[in-house]
Amino acid sequence: MPQADLYYSADQSLAPVETLQAIQTVIGGFDTASGVCKGRAHPVADFLHSHVFLTLSMLPKPHRDEAFARELGSRLAEALKSVASADCTINVQIRFDLIHYTTVQPR
Repeated sequence: MPQADLYYSADQSLAPVETLQAIQTVIGGFDTASGVCKGRAHPVADFLHSHVFLTLSMLPKPHRDEAFARELGSRLAEALKSVASADCTINVQIRFDLIHYTTVQPR
């Protein structure tokens, strides 16, 4: 299950839940084995330059290589570009580093 953290400067009037849903749609359309994406939005009140920054963590799998990350990153950046309301820098960081990941389900 991917984990997405979306950071954006407060001058962006993007809709956080809809943006996280768009991120999940892009991921699912590119990697059908990914499952649902847990997402969190973090508006940044104090900032120096306008930005949208997505950090995405996924479990490492044989098909998730450098080319995979490059293409998925490009698709995610395009999706974020379409929701940014002010001129800004858009960054996407993809990590495959959750090898020792534990989940506890609520009762």
